Amino acid sequence: MGMLWIPVLLAMQVGICLPMEARLDVVSRILHEVPLIDGHNDLPWNIRKFLKNQLKDFRFSEDLREVAPWSRSAWSHTDLGRLRKGMVAAQFWSAYVPCSSQHLDSVQLTLEQIDVIRRLVAKYPAHMALITSAQGIKRAHESGRIASLIGIEGGHAIGTSLGVLRMFYQLGARYLTITHTCNTPW
Repeated sequence: MGMLWIPVLLAMQVGICLPMEARLDVVSRILHEVPLIDGHNDLPWNIRKFLKNQLKDFRFSEDLREVAPWSRSAWSHTDLGRLRKGMVAAQFWSAYVPCSSQHLDSVQLTLEQIDVIRRLVAKYPAHMALITSAQGIKRAHESGRIASLIGIEGGHAIGTSLGVLRMFYQLGARYLTITHTCNTPW
C-alpha cells in the first residue's frame, strides 16, 4: 500500500509553484514508475484508409509528421517517436469499423483490423509487445517496450454473436464499446 502513495505525493509537489523543468522532472519520475495507458488510438483505421493494411512500406519509426499522407491527416498523431516522447507505456489500439458495415461485413472488417494491429506490433518487437493483461503491461513497462492492447470500437463489430465476441477475446481484444455512432440490435 505504501508504494502506491509515492506517485500521489510526487504529483502533489507538481502543484507547488515549481519551475516548469522541475515539474516535468516530477512527471517523468512518476511515469517511470507508473505506466501511462492511452485508452484509444485510431492508427489502425488510418493504416487501412491510407495503406490498405499493407505494412511493408509503413515507416512507424520515423516522424510521420514529415511523411505523406500522414502529414496531411488531422487524424494521424502517432509514431514510435511521439509515443516514446509522451512516455506512453501502454496503448489500446482501436479495431474500428464504420457503422455502414453493420449487418454486412463488420465481423470481417474487425478481424482485418485486429490482424493489422497484431502485424504492426510484430513488425516492431524491440519497441512494442502484444499484451492481454495488467501483468503484461507491467512486464512491458519494465522492459521498456510499449504494451499494445486491442480494443474494439462499436458493438456492431460482433454482429449479434457472443461466439464472435469470445473469438475476438481469444485474438487479444480486451474491450468492446457497446455503441459508437450507431445502435446495435441487441
